[in-house]
Amino acid sequence: MTNDRITHIPAPVVPGISDSVRVTSGELIFISGQVGFEEDGSVPEDFARAIELTYAELERALAAAGATYEDLVRVNVYITELDQEKLAIWRTTRNSLVRVAEPSASTVIGVHSLYNGATIEIDAIAAV
Repeated sequence: MTNDRITHIPAPVVPGISDSVRVTSGELIFISGQVGFEEDGSVPEDFARAIELTYAELERALAAAGATYEDLVRVNVYITELDQEKLAIWRTTRNSLVRVAEPSASTVIGVHSLYNGATIEIDAIAAV
């Protein structure tokens, strides 16, 4: 089953922000918090690298459930010490990794800390 977007309303003030509503969906897949660590278990020093590894974990979890980025309907992104610089790095890196015609609804949330010192964590809902 496809996930049909019925509205995509650009926000009047903040570029890149929109209200999105999906009214039909298939079976839901809930993906718990995904965090990207280096192969040795360490937290990447470079924030863009942390984003890449975290999205790779999200993609792995989606694939295990028979889904892709196209199937995402909701994404929550948690970033420690969130500021405009980190937000810009996240947007640029995410856009280079997640290339879909109709992005899912999403929220970026600044948090104090994450598991094992991670700087980014993602949870998501997909519909297949």
